[in-house]
Amino acid sequence: MNRALALLRRWDVAAGLVLVGIFVLGATAVRFAPPGSSVAVWWPAAGLGIAFLLATGPNRRRAAIVLAGMVVSSGLANWYGGRTPLVATYFGFANTAEAAVVWWAMTRGGRRPRLAALDDLGRLLLATLAGALVFGVLAGLIVTYALDRTFFPTAYAVTASHAAAVLTLAPLGVAVSTKATIPWRLEDLLQGIVLLAVTLWVFASTNGLPLAFLPLPVLVWGATRLDLRALATQLAVLGVIVVGLTSEGYGPFAIAGKSGAVAPETVGALTQAFLVTAAVTGLALAVASAQRRDALADLFSEATFTQTVLNSAAATAIIGTDSTGTITLFNRGATNLLGYQSEDVVGSLNWVELHEPAEVAARAAELGLSPGPQVLVHGLDQAGRSETRDWTWVTSDQKRIVVDLTISPIVDQDGSVIGYIGVAEDVTERRVASEAVQLALQRERNAVEELTALDQTKTDFLSSVSHEFRTPLASVLGYTEMLEDGAVGEMSPKQLDLVSRIDRNGRRLLGLIEDLLLNSRIESGQLNLAKRPCDLAAIVDHAWEATGPLTQRRNLHLRHEIASRPVTVDGDDTAIERVVLNLLSNAVKFTPDGGIVTLTLDTVRDERGGAKARLVVSDSGYGISEEDQRQVFRRFFRSTDATERAVQGTGLGLSIVQAIVDGHEGTIRVDSVLGQGSTFTVLFPLASAIAPSGPLH
Repeated sequence: MNRALALLRRWDVAAGLVLVGIFVLGATAVRFAPPGSSVAVWWPAAGLGIAFLLATGPNRRRAAIVLAGMVVSSGLANWYGGRTPLVATYFGFANTAEAAVVWWAMTRGGRRPRLAALDDLGRLLLATLAGALVFGVLAGLIVTYALDRTFFPTAYAVTASHAAAVLTLAPLGVAVSTKATIPWRLEDLLQGIVLLAVTLWVFASTNGLPLAFLPLPVLVWGATRLDLRALATQLAVLGVIVVGLTSEGYGPFAIAGKSGAVAPETVGALTQAFLVTAAVTGLALAVASAQRRDALADLFSEATFTQTVLNSAAATAIIGTDSTGTITLFNRGATNLLGYQSEDVVGSLNWVELHEPAEVAARAAELGLSPGPQVLVHGLDQAGRSETRDWTWVTSDQKRIVVDLTISPIVDQDGSVIGYIGVAEDVTERRVASEAVQLALQRERNAVEELTALDQTKTDFLSSVSHEFRTPLASVLGYTEMLEDGAVGEMSPKQLDLVSRIDRNGRRLLGLIEDLLLNSRIESGQLNLAKRPCDLAAIVDHAWEATGPLTQRRNLHLRHEIASRPVTVDGDDTAIERVVLNLLSNAVKFTPDGGIVTLTLDTVRDERGGAKARLVVSDSGYGISEEDQRQVFRRFFRSTDATERAVQGTGLGLSIVQAIVDGHEGTIRVDSVLGQGSTFTVLFPLASAIAPSGPLH
């Protein structure tokens, strides 16, 4: 038994059985002709073949096999029914052409035939009509030229009979691949029994025409309750019963033909009209009902999903209203936030009552409106608009909370506003924290302003004091020079030594004052550099000679390599000389006796190919730690090693050097290893109007 069922499930076996069925149904179709009629009212062979093709789907190879088989089986059926071999062959091709047209129309574009929407039903009706017309035209031509009969009566009669057969049987082919969507119910069995009973009562009796369409209401009942597979089966059974009983002379159509109330040919037309009406009505209602069930299922799924999402937002209030502001939606987040239950506010509370009245009144006065729900949605009169602002809400226990509320309109398909949706989040703590941050920032701002003013006062004070110190100090140095020159008489060696010390420390103090004055100008942005083309080599030579007094009492190895040709830069020669002096004095101060101080000047190209003058001052002294290197150009910074060794200095020299280098669009870099010395490298752009004459390193 199981082996037999498995065999029937094979497509090739099923195709063979269908072709045999086409032969049997076609050969016996003449029995479906009512008494006195020359045309069968139903041609089930056409419906069976097309149903199997539709069940096969868009597979062209299989469809070609079935169509080829239909030529043979339909031709044999017509020959067995009494037609000549040639005419039977013609009819075999005509039946196959009809099936091919319907199959092509239903599977065009590679889609699988289906009846899931009214568009699909319309496609089936058009395909059926096209196939029936093709067969009707071919049949009319065959009988006209091969059997010497009239074209139009035959064409009309067979078109209707084939259309009725296809519409009642072809849906079975579509339903085979359709999944059952409705579980079996006792109501389905009851409806099937009632339809069978009513059909047998009407078409197995001698009742008149008024009762002919009585089965249709029962079929409509099934169409609204059954799935497509069950309804297609009922249509096929209904067609077999109606045509079979009518061909045996029973039922209202056959009785009307016998009594002479209608012509025998009209019996066939009435039967075909009944079958077509039943098929179209039942299928249309079944498709519409299926769409309605699917739409309701989708709507229920979407509603469930939406409700789940709304309730999942436990910390976010989502409130919907109608156009007047009356609450229609109140999610769990709103309940958690405000304390009201959904059933207590939906349909009975206007959401403006959730807001702080004084705040609503203030907003109304600002907009020129009367206090009310319109204040909340002012300007939100079309889709796509929304407004986000902070509002104060009053909870059920009269607690005030600040919420960040976004309101958007809900519009219908005509663009009319039918309600509003508000999404709110409690930002009370955030607002408190924000205000605290703003207050702290304001305090910091005030402190910075005070420190800036204090720093400016300090700068102004240092500048003023420096100016005041410089005048008497210049007088002291002048008198010292006079004493050394013997203006008041010749001095002893001891007196000259004391005067020399006074001069040396006075000049050191004068240098400090000059550094303070220059630093003040740098801080105030008044470092005015008188730039002009100048020879950097000459400046460096002059600075090297000026360091003589610093090294005359030191045991240092001094080296300098300066380009012999002019190295021209656009700069302030006095400021650049100060850079070289500061770097050299630092190298001397931080190098113990026996060490090496080196000064070099050459020209190079940077990574972009630009010509640069390179000044390098290196020493073999104490060096600078990596941590101190990051701060060495900061004002008043003194390295740890300099402090520990009590090396004299103010910490202004390198900051001034960097300011001057930056003012000349140059760069300065320090490379140092603690205990092994330091190297300061300065790059100045060469004068643009003067190209270097020799090669660059």
